[in-house]
Amino acid sequence: MNTYHKPVMVTEVIEGLDVDAGKKYIDATTGGGGHAVEIEKRGGKVLGIDQDPEAVEFAKQNFKGKIVRGNFRDIEKIAKDNGFDQVDGILFDLGVSSHQIDTPERGFSYRYLQAPLDLRMDPEQGVSARDYINKLSEEELYEIFATYGEEKLARAIARAFVGTRRERPLTTVGDVVEIVSLAVRDARARTSTLARVFQALRIAVNDELGALKVGLRGAGEVLGSGGRLVVISYHSLEDRIVKREIRRLGYKQINKRPMTPSGNEIQENHRSRSAKLRIAVKL
Repeated sequence: MNTYHKPVMVTEVIEGLDVDAGKKYIDATTGGGGHAVEIEKRGGKVLGIDQDPEAVEFAKQNFKGKIVRGNFRDIEKIAKDNGFDQVDGILFDLGVSSHQIDTPERGFSYRYLQAPLDLRMDPEQGVSARDYINKLSEEELYEIFATYGEEKLARAIARAFVGTRRERPLTTVGDVVEIVSLAVRDARARTSTLARVFQALRIAVNDELGALKVGLRGAGEVLGSGGRLVVISYHSLEDRIVKREIRRLGYKQINKRPMTPSGNEIQENHRSRSAKLRIAVKL
């Protein structure tokens, strides 16, 4: 059993990739290796990519293929350097892993109030969310919350951040929870607002949408003719980019509307509930 992360929509992914023995596949977001292992069980050869060093170490214990630590924005170079040019299928699962969410020191969840506010997919690269919220202007914070979180109260929340940090530096998850509580008086609405704020900060810190655009275009360079692209997104910002890039690349969409998890899967893994899966073929 994969204790790192429970893979989402495994059957749909395998069918979407049209996995067959001897063919080559890239799992661009390997995580704990759940999808990669299932591809290997069916005889597929897999190259895994992940920017999280903890995910890379875990995945090495679970599947036989090669895994490279890197950002999928560099998928074209990574694939060609490792003999995976003109592959038969590429998977992008854009979700945050259960391991990342459940590890307090990573700062991905608003449940752990004393945890440091980090939110980096690769904790050894880039700028943490702590640095973002202490240095950005009110207008810049507003843009992050409004654009990446689609948060209606973005202005009030940004203003509360700036006002609070005049008194003390903001360093923990609890600081963010406290600030959102000041801006959102309705306790019932606070949880969903916190989810949007943390999503927005995570996207900004990791440049997730920029990486997705570059990664999908790079995937187009190493996917062979007739190859399958499968993408699982978890919010509308990602899904819009995926849909637009599939059209821009001239791929044939297998499913005009995204597939979603079954009711049984959502019951067994509630973190799959927002997943949307698109399948496209390179002509």
